[in-house]
Order: sequence, then structure tokens, then C-alpha cells
Amino acid sequence: MRETKEESIAAKVAMKRKDDGESHFHAWSKTIRQFIRYCLVGGINTGFDLLILNILLWRFPTNNVQVLVLYNSVAYCGGAVSSFFLNKYWTFGRTHRATWKEVRRFIITLFFEVLYSNVLIWLAGKALQPVIANPTLWGNAAKLIAIVVGTIISYAWMRFWTFASDSENRSNS
Repeated sequence: MRETKEESIAAKVAMKRKDDGESHFHAWSKTIRQFIRYCLVGGINTGFDLLILNILLWRFPTNNVQVLVLYNSVAYCGGAVSSFFLNKYWTFGRTHRATWKEVRRFIITLFFEVLYSNVLIWLAGKALQPVIANPTLWGNAAKLIAIVVGTIISYAWMRFWTFASDSENRSNS
């Protein structure tokens, strides 16, 4: 009887470890799927962003990094319009209507994203300016560097602050 009780305890411990492992796997798998959706939405937003940037570079060519930063700000904000709705409802699966708290957080997040994107594009623009003479190619190369570095930062802000669930929503998901 004692052996059966010890075996029962061992089986419960093993089952708990298995459940914990599955829940950790499920959490990681959900996060990875969410990040993939975030990147797909980011691709759409980046398409808008690059379209606006290239229209500005085509219409008003420049080799001035400060003007490139201004163009980047306009282009980034243009892509951000769809970002809010696609990320809220599809990436992070929020079903409730947009709240003022989320809109406020999104605007604050957008401000910081434009800020660090501009810093990144300024640094890349300065570094690439002696190497790339064509203004369109130069602007796009600097933008690409800013996009790659900014993607991880942006995801973290959106995931853990802008669209962070209430504790009640977390227990339901």
C-alpha cells in the first residue's frame, strides 16, 4: 500500500511537470505566433511607410539627413494609422472597442517609435552618406537599417504596454 501511495505521488509530480512543460510550450508558441502576426502587420505598415518615403524622395530629392529625418517622420506616421487597428484586433486579439487608454498609449508609443526611428535613420544616413550617392537608394538603405533594429523594440512596447491585457483578460486567454 505504501509503495502505491509513493507511486501515486510520483505520478502526480510527473504529471505536474508535464503540464508545466506544456503550458510553457503553449505560452512560447502563442508568443511566437503573435510575433509572426506582428511582423506581417509590420510588413503592411512598412509598405505604406516606404511608399510615402519614396514619394517624398522622388518628388523632393535630398542628400540632407535632417530632411530625410523629416520625411521619415511623415512616412512613419502614415504607416502607423493601420498599425493601431491591425495590431489591436488581429495581432493581440483584443475584441473590445478601442479605449482612450489604448489610444493614448498608442500615441505615446508612436511618439517614441518615431523618435528612435529618426535617431536610427539619422545615424544610418550619416554612416551611409559617403558610400551611397543616389538619394533614393541612400534614404531606403538608412530606412531599412532603422526598420530592422526598430522591429524588436516596437513589438515589446506594443505587447507589454500599449495593448497589455488586464489581469482579468490574461486569465481568460
